[in-house]
Amino acid sequence: MKSFKIGHLDVGQDAPVFVIAELSANHGQRKDIALATIEAAARAGANAIKLQTYTPDTLTLASSAPHFVVKTNNVWAGRTLHDLYREAMTPWEWHAELKACAESLGLLLFSTPFDPTAVEFLEGLDVPAHKVASFELNDLPLVERMARTGKPMIMSTGMATLGDIEAAIAVCRGAGNEQIALLRCVSCYPAKPESMALSSFGVLAGFGTVVGLSDHTRDATVAIASVALGAKLIEKHFIVDRSVGGPDSFFSLEPSEFRAMVGAVRDAEKALGKPRFGPSPDELASTAFRRSLFVARDVPAGTVLTCDDVRSVRPSAGLAPRYMPAILGRVATVALTAATPLAWDMVGAAPAPRVSLRAANGDDSERLLGWRNDPETRAMSLTNEVIGLDQHAVWLHQSLLSEARRLTIAEAGGAPVGTVRLDRHSHGEWEVSLTVAPEARGQGYAPDLLRAAEALAREIGAVRLVAVIKAENEASVRAFKRAGYYGFAAHAKSPGVLACERRIVDYA
Repeated sequence: MKSFKIGHLDVGQDAPVFVIAELSANHGQRKDIALATIEAAARAGANAIKLQTYTPDTLTLASSAPHFVVKTNNVWAGRTLHDLYREAMTPWEWHAELKACAESLGLLLFSTPFDPTAVEFLEGLDVPAHKVASFELNDLPLVERMARTGKPMIMSTGMATLGDIEAAIAVCRGAGNEQIALLRCVSCYPAKPESMALSSFGVLAGFGTVVGLSDHTRDATVAIASVALGAKLIEKHFIVDRSVGGPDSFFSLEPSEFRAMVGAVRDAEKALGKPRFGPSPDELASTAFRRSLFVARDVPAGTVLTCDDVRSVRPSAGLAPRYMPAILGRVATVALTAATPLAWDMVGAAPAPRVSLRAANGDDSERLLGWRNDPETRAMSLTNEVIGLDQHAVWLHQSLLSEARRLTIAEAGGAPVGTVRLDRHSHGEWEVSLTVAPEARGQGYAPDLLRAAEALAREIGAVRLVAVIKAENEASVRAFKRAGYYGFAAHAKSPGVLACERRIVDYA
């Protein structure tokens, strides 16, 4: 069960966080302080007050034997358990008056019973829930006795193994009680934030119960963080004034601290909200400043649009940036003025490539070697050494056999005008390289080779084409821009080299 009621209040799922102020021993054996603490808790924003119902004799033996002397590293050290519990207990004869006080202030009141007599006593007061302390979680007969009342079971899990938790839940469910909340807890006093392991909430939620936090740290940080992880109950020790002293005073929150915690918890709840995507009402004005496509400079009609002509900038009056790859390389249908938001009716089709590609073969060896060793080609290549015939033969043989390479010859009117090579980098990404034949230079074929390469690239499953170009090779930079490439930037590992790319598949 992911939700249930404690008294008149819903707990779990879509309900607000249920905040419990733990009175514990913070009354100094004075009923007036206990009543004042309840009043202060109501003002501080608590939903409930929790007591502890026991006597020293129901919890331990009146013994000073070594087993019964506290050895913790805090103010309890050296005291006998019986003596500590005698000081800390809340007199049973107070319970009815404390409950009436809480209810008059709109607070629920329940308790942690520590033996069957306490369970029966609390049932006589008709408390709305029962709390199982971490130290009693392994007392399955006691857990079962509480569960059989049919009241909600709030169980702290400090020190508990997964097996301990499973056993306690099984006992509750075996008694027909599905109203269970598991509280993440570290049974140290005080607990250190680094010991809380709040990521355990995901595991606790797997038990199919409401989850929450019983927090013994000194401030509210852990409690607030737990809300973001799904805590629907928070229990925190509460005291009117720490200077009054008492066994639990040193890790309890005073009213102003508790009130600040509750305020922060409520703010955290508001911040979590419901799942929502898209701009919120408060964000609508900000959407005007998202990025979109704008004309970056004056462009005559008929111009092939490049990344110098169209840019993704703020604000959001133009087409969405996702359309940038589809826009670049197309022709402007009208004259465009700088700073104009780009619209589809300003853009026509891309020029059809004047070349076709065919797969290279062994008969192309001499031609390819000549193009590779052409002085102008080598000057603009990333490697400019002369390639020998044997070296070229090995390269061509490997290129024709490789599944990670596509080597093609570009032809115009049946005549070879250059070569295009695609090399696979990773899933969906191929690097494109091209060479224009010396006899075809000056005729503007480079963008045509790149446009023709896109059809081949799509056939082999490419999503994006990338290229590297010498920065000084201005003609190649212009050609790649006219073919719709963008993102020109200095290569991270190669000085003097530009990297660019072109997505050839629309964004989903």
